[in-house]
Amino acid sequence: MSRASSSAPIRVAISGARGIPALYGGFETFAEELAPRLVQRGFHVTVYCRRRYSDASKPKSFRGVRLVYLPSIGRRAFESPSAELISSLHALKERPDILYVLGFRASAAYWPHRAAGRTLVFNTDGFDWQRSKWGALARRYLQLSAGLGVRLAPDGLVADSMVTADYYAKAYGCRPKYLSYGAPLLTTPSPETVASYGLESGGYYLVVARIEPENHVKSIIEAYLRSGSRIPLAVVGSQNYGTMYGNSVRDLQCDRVRLLGGVYAAGHLDALYQGCLAYVHGHEVGGTNPSLVRAMGAGALVLANGVSYNREVLADAGVYWSPEAGDLPRVIRWVESDPVVADRLRAAARERAAAHYDWEAIADGYAEYFSGLVGRSAAPSETTLAPAA
Repeated sequence: MSRASSSAPIRVAISGARGIPALYGGFETFAEELAPRLVQRGFHVTVYCRRRYSDASKPKSFRGVRLVYLPSIGRRAFESPSAELISSLHALKERPDILYVLGFRASAAYWPHRAAGRTLVFNTDGFDWQRSKWGALARRYLQLSAGLGVRLAPDGLVADSMVTADYYAKAYGCRPKYLSYGAPLLTTPSPETVASYGLESGGYYLVVARIEPENHVKSIIEAYLRSGSRIPLAVVGSQNYGTMYGNSVRDLQCDRVRLLGGVYAAGHLDALYQGCLAYVHGHEVGGTNPSLVRAMGAGALVLANGVSYNREVLADAGVYWSPEAGDLPRVIRWVESDPVVADRLRAAARERAAAHYDWEAIADGYAEYFSGLVGRSAAPSETTLAPAA
């Protein structure tokens, strides 16, 4: 297949997400938000999807984005590497102008693209090897895989956090392009949707996180219970594989702690963000976290684990706590005692999301970056391209 002419749309393939429409986590939501916007800017975009995480109808396209469904091995240690290897081989045959890989978990699978001189871009994500769910061998593999990804594409790295970009610049001598994660700005509350979960708008705390140790879901629940608050705590999040940690979180469920599981119905998660009294963010690993910026865009009062990534995103538009200091019970009691300051912080969070995490501005940044990598502009029209068959 010959290389596309300068007048043809720039063809971008995205690998590393489970697929779109998003039914799982951060990379999936990221791909769902970015890919259609690139189509609107004149790109032809393909997203590789894993069959087991996709809509049963397997649509061929989503908002102008071509969807390709591929198999994977359904076991924890092999699922991502197998899916990405198959995606890599598919893309090797199709020869997109840019292959954009979300994360470093299977860097070795993309070596053929570097050998063939293709344009390869990695999203560095956070520091996956720091996640406590992995054993020592898996952590070492993930760290080595990140280093390999840097060597495969030293000039094709994207970081969604300046803290992350600083790390790669110091550790590897190459600074990723900073292109952050976005947040929708929510303006229409839905108390009816909130009520469908047995909750009342303005009358619950909210946690949205995968049930994993580095997200501190268990410690948040325990701190909430110690606070003595009678306002319920709602936890949105699922775990793909049963774990002892997940079971310990499940055991804390009571009339005050509501475990809602995954919430995927259109608009429901947005309604829960908008309706909460406060959103409690416990994540401590990674860069710009999707749950955090989404809560900010919803105008939620954010109570965040005070690690550097979260401080970069939230700045002075929220309240910080520390798992080590054990101060979250005090912060929760403060929420219920100072509504004036809480309202001011809600407005500040939304304003910060609008100023720094606007999806349209982020998509413009990606369009400019990808166009520069291939040395030509995207198609000038902003009409949606028909997906390939």
